[in-house]
Formats: sequence, structure tokens, C-alpha cells
Amino acid sequence: MLGASVWTGVPVHFHSRLFQCLTWISCVSFLMCSSLAAVAAGRQPAPSADPLSSLRAGSLVVWEAGSPQLLDWREIRAQLAADFPGLRVLFRLVQPQQLMDELAKAQTEGSAPDAVFVDNWTQGGALIAQQHVIEMMGRSRFSPSRGWWFLMREGQYRETATAFLHWLEDDPHWIAPPFSTVGLNAADRPEIAAAAVLAVSSLGSGSAATSIADTDAISFSTQGWGTYCGSVTGMANPQVRFLAGNGRLAFAALTSEAGSTGGKTDCGGLMQSFVVLRKHSDGWKVLLLMPSVSLAQATSFGDNFSRLGLTPANGTPPAPPTLLSPYDGEPQTRFPKQQISWRQNSIRPAAYVVESRFGVAEGGFVEYGPSTINFVDPAQYGDVVRMPMPFGVGMQPHRWRVWAIGKDGEVALSEWRTVDFTN
Repeated sequence: MLGASVWTGVPVHFHSRLFQCLTWISCVSFLMCSSLAAVAAGRQPAPSADPLSSLRAGSLVVWEAGSPQLLDWREIRAQLAADFPGLRVLFRLVQPQQLMDELAKAQTEGSAPDAVFVDNWTQGGALIAQQHVIEMMGRSRFSPSRGWWFLMREGQYRETATAFLHWLEDDPHWIAPPFSTVGLNAADRPEIAAAAVLAVSSLGSGSAATSIADTDAISFSTQGWGTYCGSVTGMANPQVRFLAGNGRLAFAALTSEAGSTGGKTDCGGLMQSFVVLRKHSDGWKVLLLMPSVSLAQATSFGDNFSRLGLTPANGTPPAPPTLLSPYDGEPQTRFPKQQISWRQNSIRPAAYVVESRFGVAEGGFVEYGPSTINFVDPAQYGDVVRMPMPFGVGMQPHRWRVWAIGKDGEVALSEWRTVDFTN
């Protein structure tokens, strides 16, 4: 597992009597309970040591195989120098087609780099095949949609490289955004935090977390994070970074230290997650868990929910959207991009959300990974919405459905449909 965590988010402050929230769920481990208790009391779980300390006066060798223009390489170097002026760093740009030969030469000479970035899976797969690397589990805050970061096992400055990857995943200057909490009462906050922490922690515990799962939620899954990371075997210090909502619908971002084994490569680092919850008569339930997003992505999702201006007043609940096309199981092309459509037979909601999941077919069975979401503004459409498919990551099956979110936070969901992409 890559390093400990530095908790720089704004703590969530709760009334002390609300420690009782811990009794309504069974904690998956003593560590989780301790972390949750700290959150409920408005304290940050204290790390055992500063995880970035080795960057303050250490040395580091980083290789990058790819396009420095596309990877914000100049920004990475400038921000790292500004945060850690005492750090001695050797950045080396390597031509992708020469990476493996150069790496073999460096390993023979005892001068292997400490961290390597690749933006092509030809090189990433070759690195994993050699079993000399640990893949960074989370997403870099610099160009998070591109490439893969690896920690080299033979690197001379392993501790500094671990801290460097931690820095890539979590901005030490990050400040929690001022999302609205109008409608959330003092009892809601610790229940939301408890349910969100339990959902995220269940990924590493093997427990199903059924007590806090919404009836409309899919099973919590990490399939699709990393590349070939395997199962999560370690989860520690789950930290609520922000928490907001209106008393019926809430959302939160969490950071956890995580590690995985059993895949083609070991993985480790920080796992950022985004969680959406609904309030039911028996408490707050997790409707959506998105593991392995970047903190910037989680903040963007939170901003989309916050922009709805959800009010605590009761309103007319939206009707579930009626999906029109494509029909369930219909083959579709990603290029050219096809359309999805649905009808809303009642008043327009405050927002639509298209939830989608990609699947991996094996032996006649399809395993679907975690969801991703796209917001759609109803003001741009009439009763029928037709739009290009906002999903499609490969020639494989995908599932999708549509949420209608009312101004008061009520959510109505359509059925699921499956699309099988042919290119």
C-alpha cells in the first residue's frame, strides 16, 4: 500500500451526542470505527507521520513516456518545485518505443527510476508483465483521464516516490467547496457520513454493506479501477472531504488509503470516491458509489448537484423517465455516435442524470463495473429528450438508466437498459 494519508479537507462538525450514530451500523473494522468517530466529532484522523515529509529534502528520479504537452508535464514540475523547493528531482523524457530497453539497461546498472508514467498501454502492459511495478490506484490530478503511473520496486528512493504519487493524487492545498447544506439537520450529517464510510470501507472488507444500500442501488464494485489491480485487500483512514445536500438527497466525497492484490499487478495509493445518498424512513441509504475518481472529478460532481439549488420544501415528485431508444440489448456503434432518448410525462425535473456502467463479458456472463454519471439540463429539451450517448468505453456491453431529480431532492429512476457496442 502506498503511504499514509494527509487529511487537508475541511472537517465535518457534528454534535457530540451524535456518536450514537455508530450504533445503527456494524463497523467493518476497529480502524473504520475510530476514523468515523473522529469525523463525527469534527476531527481529522491523525496520520502516523507526514506522508509528504520525504519530499521536503529528498531525491527522486521520474521517467515519462508520452507527450509532455498532453500530460501537463510542465505544470507538474512547476507545482512540485513550488511545494517542495528542497526536493532534488531528475525528470527524464523517454521515447515510448525505447522505454523497455532503457529500463532494462537502467536495472542492469542499478539506476532504475523511482516512478514511471506511460500514456500507452503497450508500455503499461509490458511493465506489469515484468512484475517490477506497483500501479498507482487512484487518478492523478494532472490530466486524470490519461495514462498510468507506476512505482518501481527497484527504485533507489522508494519512500520519496511513494510520497510523490500521494502528492499526485491529493492536492495539499485543496479546500472543501462551500456546497449548500440547507435542509440537513444535525442528525443527518453523522448518518450520511456513517453510511458513506461504510459503503467505501466495504470495498476492502468483503462485506456487502446491505444495511446502508438503497433499494435502487447497484452492488458496490471496484471492477474497472486501475487496470489489472485485483481485489481490494486493504482500506484505511476513510475521510469525508465534503458532505452536502438538502435533507432528502445528499452527496459526499471520501478519501481512503487502499491497496489491492490478486490481480496481474499489485496496486496502492489513495482512492477518492463520490457517494450519493437518499433519505428513507429507516435512515440514509447509498444510491450511488463511484470509487476511483479524482478529487477534482468528485468536486465537479458535487458542484453539479449543488447547482440544482435543492430546497427542503416538499414539491411534486418527478415521474420515472420512460426510456424510448435504443431498445434493450440493441447493437449500437460508438463511431458514429448513436442517440439515446426518453420521455418525461410529468413536470420537468430540476435535472436528469444518465447513469451508465461498462461490462466485461466472460464465459457467457457479463460483469459490470462501477457507475459513472452525466448531468443533463431539462431546460434544453421538451417532453422528449434525444441526445448522443454520453457513454461507451469499448466494444463491449454497457448498461444505462436515467434519473429525474426534483427540486426538493426526490429522485425517480427509469428501468435499466443494455447496449452492446459493435466497434
